[in-house]
Amino acid sequence: MAAQTYRLRVYDGAYEVLHKRNYVVTLDLEYPGLDGVLDRQLQTLTREALAANEPMDAPRLEVCDARTGAKLLDWSGA
Repeated sequence: MAAQTYRLRVYDGAYEVLHKRNYVVTLDLEYPGLDGVLDRQLQTLTREALAANEPMDAPRLEVCDARTGAKLLDWSGA
């Protein structure tokens, strides 16, 4: 599968944080190193959320289709 554009949404449990920001990345969801890539994205967005005084007790990412917004992957870390 070729790399495609996706939107990342960051959550603390069920609550979306940084919801006014738009994070778009280009990923290949079949890439063997995808776990590491998503882990780094989660760490970066967690730091950003903490800097914005958002609660981050249970951080996780949702990888969504950039056009439709459909959730394709739920990521809580490696």
